[in-house]
Formats: sequence, structure tokens, C-alpha cells
Amino acid sequence: MLGIFQSLNKPQDLKDLPLKPYLVDITLDGLVFGVDNIHIDVRISPQLSNTLEKTARGIIIKHSHADFYFPDYKRDVCEIEKEHLKHLCADVLQDAINRAKIKGEHRIDYLGQVALSKMFLEEVKSQFRDLVAFFERQINSYQLSPKQADHEEFRARKKLTEVKLNQNRIIRRAGEELFSLLMGIQTKNLREMRETHFRSEQILPDVFFNNPVLHTVNPSDDFFLIDEYVLLGKRARDPDHYDNVLAIIYDLMAAAGLSRQDVTPPQTRGTDDRRSVYDQWIMETDNIDLMFNVFDSREQFEREKSSKGSADKLRELRQVIKYQQSLLDFFYRAFKKAGLVKLIVAALEVKSISGVYCPPMEPRLIREFLANIWSRRSITRQLDHRRSVYRDPLPMGPLKQAAHRVRYTSASEKKRHVFNFLKAFSRYHRDRYNARILNESMAAINVVTDERILQLSRGNRSLYEFLLPAERVQDENPVIDHVIIKADIRGSININNSMRARGLNPASHFSLNFFDPISEILWNYEAVKVFIEGDAIILSIFEKEDIPQGWYCVARACGLAMRILQIVQRYNIKNQENNLPILELGIGICYSPEPPSYLFDGNSPIMISPAINMADRLSSCSRNLRSRLTDRNPLFNLYVFKNRHEADDETDDHALRYNINGIELSEEAFAKLSREINLTRITFKAQYGEDIQLYAGKVPTISGTFQLLAIRESLVCEVDPDTLGITRTTSRKYYEVCTNQIIHDYVAGLSDPG
Repeated sequence: MLGIFQSLNKPQDLKDLPLKPYLVDITLDGLVFGVDNIHIDVRISPQLSNTLEKTARGIIIKHSHADFYFPDYKRDVCEIEKEHLKHLCADVLQDAINRAKIKGEHRIDYLGQVALSKMFLEEVKSQFRDLVAFFERQINSYQLSPKQADHEEFRARKKLTEVKLNQNRIIRRAGEELFSLLMGIQTKNLREMRETHFRSEQILPDVFFNNPVLHTVNPSDDFFLIDEYVLLGKRARDPDHYDNVLAIIYDLMAAAGLSRQDVTPPQTRGTDDRRSVYDQWIMETDNIDLMFNVFDSREQFEREKSSKGSADKLRELRQVIKYQQSLLDFFYRAFKKAGLVKLIVAALEVKSISGVYCPPMEPRLIREFLANIWSRRSITRQLDHRRSVYRDPLPMGPLKQAAHRVRYTSASEKKRHVFNFLKAFSRYHRDRYNARILNESMAAINVVTDERILQLSRGNRSLYEFLLPAERVQDENPVIDHVIIKADIRGSININNSMRARGLNPASHFSLNFFDPISEILWNYEAVKVFIEGDAIILSIFEKEDIPQGWYCVARACGLAMRILQIVQRYNIKNQENNLPILELGIGICYSPEPPSYLFDGNSPIMISPAINMADRLSSCSRNLRSRLTDRNPLFNLYVFKNRHEADDETDDHALRYNINGIELSEEAFAKLSREINLTRITFKAQYGEDIQLYAGKVPTISGTFQLLAIRESLVCEVDPDTLGITRTTSRKYYEVCTNQIIHDYVAGLSDPG
């Protein structure tokens, strides 16, 4: 087919555009088969299943307008059930994420999402069948009871006919309402939680479940296409048949320079030979705007021009407009040559008048009338015949007016219609693909409810269970590891002496500005106090067996340390205004892969852990370094050096440290952190000096919020302690939890899609 476009003027190569690929390819490969050796066995929370049944029943009643027959149905109660279901789904999907994290297998997270989708879709269909069965029972009861008036039976029969006639619409609307609930959960906290653990390509895009194709029996149905996308031809010979349009777009993209060598195709699924290397560009709807939306670009140019925007910005917009116009013209000419433009304009007009004529007329018949002047005579005869038979004839006025608009549509408006068509077709093509791969995945799983199968599958360790916390056996789980955080106040003796000399109370100063506000935030990180010294506090976070939702001990320790510094710095501003001493801290975080030991002073346990001693060293600051490191990089608060006079003894830590309002993370803690959350490696381009190596991630707190985390990795330098001159760079690394706002703004800017 490519040959028919060779005479058209080609635009600038598409490969010059920063197109974004749509690479979604769910696979459950690698997960354990269930007891039938064919499907994957999944058990979903029984409480969620019961709530889903009630919610789906209410939604089906609402969309079938059958509430008259169900006195117990209340719309406000239905909304309450939906909200309850939403929370249960969030907890169950959170459990799936936790299971995936434990096993180091992101496909378990897919499995939880696929299983819930299957339950939602099947429950909607089940509740519709129950609704039909209800009316059939009602009709039978009216027939068997002579006391019931005939009009009651007639009314029930009429309602049953209406329900069956609108089956597709009812199921579609009910499914979309339920899935909107699922989408709301996916795009909020669960997305941030997934970003904490998984790479971006392992996370389903937000649009994946926002898919009308999932809720229709026939994705090629005219009424469905008019409602959700754009009307397409049904016959294989129609230029606007789905397959024909797709083939034309493939050829045009190839002709425009997006060659197969320029891209990496998505994984081909099954034997579908329609999959193309170009699909990953077509299915990303933002690419359609980037390539063709000259209309928005012109508006943006006019806004910039009227607001006296920069010459560079205006020049850039002119270039974008020129390129988009060239590419749109290229597609427009090709579509016109293929006989598509008039059909596209007619299809968009059908949407505006379909409510008048459809039913009884078929939408594609209306499109034929608008697009093909030779078909109008036969269609007019059909309308005349209907006018002579029925009392309520279909008017000719709107049809003739629409035909007039199609005929006299300007070239510029036709190009806008082509752009809108490409945008709608992109969504339709993407949604068909997403629905197909989700249906394949749903067919591969068995949502088990039979107790015998559950026991058999569980006994063979082939059952994937996604449950609520209360549905899991909550025995007293043993501690498996822990982290220690020590926060040490710098110069506490001097602060104490100076305040006493002024007749002030240093104890209350430390309490109000340090110990008390820290105590108020410990719950949000599941931290506990180990003990308090006069100028320091030691905290711990434990991880327990079989409670994966708490397996963030190092991540939360980092988040807690940052909050401690923020709190102290906030109080420091107030203290400076009132001429009171400010507090400076040094914080150390150390991880132990074992549970701590305890000895008892009476009934009071005293923790014993090697992590306490190490955290004490990490939080320390060399007096010599503090007095001499005045001209340091203001972005960082921690520097670690090796004393050249000390032996290379890796069994102990004799490092020299500068730690003023810094947070040092031990190497073991950093390794544990990299297993807890997804860390992205970033190079920070410093204004002076060498580039800085950073690792960025997100810390989940108990309250459900997330903190941005940036870790600086640096090599320990060997220095002469007398001169502080660097003698060599060692291979040992140290890690600082960064708190400088410049660093955090830089990291946040890289992750911001805008």
C-alpha cells in the first residue's frame, strides 16, 4: 500500500521528534501454576468479595432503573458500599505489592490487579443475570397467583424486555463505574508505593484500567464507537475499516521516516501478525498531539506573542508549528487520496444527529447518507416509507443540514477533523490492545473460592492469597532485624553552661526543642525509643517476620532522621529570634540483620546491639575537623576521612568525621535500603567541583504519605590529621542522607513529568 503515497510531499523525519513509546506488556510467566497445572490459583479477600457483590448489585439496579422493584435499594447506601469497597481494594492491592516485594517478583503485583479486574467484570455480569432471573421469577409468581392484577405482570414483562434490550449498555455503565473506583485507587497512593519498589516499566500506566473496551461485548459496535471513540466502517472494503486505517497509518509513519531500525518493538504476543513496531508510538496519545496538534501550538504562539514572550520561545514555537503543519498536511493528503477524509467528517457529524435517527436506523447508514451522494436516494426512500407507515416519522431536516455541513466543510476544518480522528483512533487502538492482553491474563488465572481446592492449592504452595490484614493470622511475630538511629546534640555542655550562667533552664530547652517534638512523630515511622541520654536520643525500628508492610526499617529511619533535623531547624529560627541557643545535631543510622539482645534491670529491658555502637560513631564529629572545615561545600553536612596514621583495619571504624546537621548511613544500611525501595541513580551537576553521585527514592510512612529521599555516595579520602591534606582516595564509600533543599528540588525536578 505504501506505493500510493510515494507521490506525496514528505515532511521532516518523524525520528527527529521526542516521541514517547507505549510499552505495556503484562505477562504472568514465571508464576507457579495451580492444582490443575493450567491456571494460576488466586484467592481474594472473602470480605472484599462479599462487599463487591453488594456494591455490584446496587450499581446494576441503578443503571437498569429498576429501583422500584427493590424497596431495600437506597442510592446513598450504595455510595457507602462503594466507599467501603474502595478501602478494601486498596488494602488488598497493598497486600499484593507486599507479596511482590517479599518474593522480589513484580508479576505478583500484576496478578493481584488482574484477579481484582476479573472479579469485578464477572460480578457485574453475574448481577445482571440475577436481575433477569428476578424479573422472570416475578412474572411466574404473577401467573400463578390469581390475586395479582394483569397490569402487574404486564409491567414486569415490559421492564424485563427493556432490561434485556439494554443489556450491553447496563453492563457497560456498571462496569465503568466499578472500574472508576479501581482507577482512583491505582492512581493515588498505590502508584507512589509501586514507584517505591518497582521500575517504571514494571508499573501499569494509569490509562490501563480506564478502558471502555473491557466493558463491551462487541468493540466494533457502532453505538459503542460513537459514544467512546469515533465511528468506523464495518465492511472489509471500507477505507475507514479498523484494519485499513491501521495499515495506512503504519505506511505513513514509515514514509515519514520512523523506520524499524530506529525503535525497539514491544514484545509480540501470540501469533497476531497485526502487531507492528509502530504500535508503541500510535498507542501513546500524547504523541498524536506532539506530531499533529498545530491548533494548540498556534494558540500557544499567540499567547506568547501577546504577552511579549522571549524571541527564543517564539522561534521555537514557529518551528513546532511549521513541523506539525507539514506532518498534518502529509497525513491529510494521504487520507484524502485513500477516500478517508469525507468519511471522517461524516462520522463526526453522525455523532451530533445519531440521537434523532438511531435507532431505528443504523449509524453507518446515516454516515453513508452524509458521505456518499449516490446513496442518498435509496436512504430517502426508506425514510419516506417509514413516514407512510408510522405516526412518528423521522424528520429529514437534521439529516439534510448535516449533509450540507459535510459538503461545505472548509479544508482547515477537515484537517482539524483528521487530527481529532487520529486522537480518537489512537485511544481505540491502545484500548483494544490493553483489553486483549488483560483478557489473556484473566483467562490464565483461577479465582478460587471452593474450600477443597483452596486447601489443596495451599498445601502444594501454589496458592497466591491477597487478603486484608485482619484476615491473616496475627500471631506475635518475632523480630528478624532492626535499625538504630542516634541523634547527638553538638556542644551540649557549652549550651548547658551558657544557659545556666544566664539563669535559664537548659533541661527544658532540650526537652521542648528536641526530645518532646521528636516523640510526637515516632508513630509515623514505627520507631521506638531505646534510651535517652542528656544530649542524645537513640531510636530503633524493628522488622517482624511475615509482616512485609513494615519492612522499611532503613527507609523510615532515613525519613525520621530528616524530620528530626527539620523540626530542630524550625525551632532554631524561633530560638534565634529570642536570643536562645540553637541546636546542632549529628545523626547516625546503622542496620543490623539480626534481632537485638536484651538484659533486664528488674523488669526493664536494656537493648544490646552492635548497631548502637556503630550509630554512635556515625553520629560523632571530630573537634579538630569542626574547627578547621569552614570552607566546605554548603550543599552537604557530612564528610568522612581516614587518618593516614591508622592501619587499614576494616574490622573497626576509626574514621575522622565532620557531621554538623548531617545524617550518615552505614554501608550495611544503604545495602538494606536498596532492597527496601527502588533507588534511582542520579548524577548531580555541581556548580563547582566534581559531579556528585546521588540515589533517589521515596519513603512510605505509616500515615500513607511519602517522603522524597536523596542519598549522596562519596569515597573516603585519606588525610594527614595535622594539615588535613588529602594523601589518597580509598575504595571505601560513605553515604549521607541529603537535607539541602537545592538537592531535593533537583531530584524532584527529574521525577516531575511536567
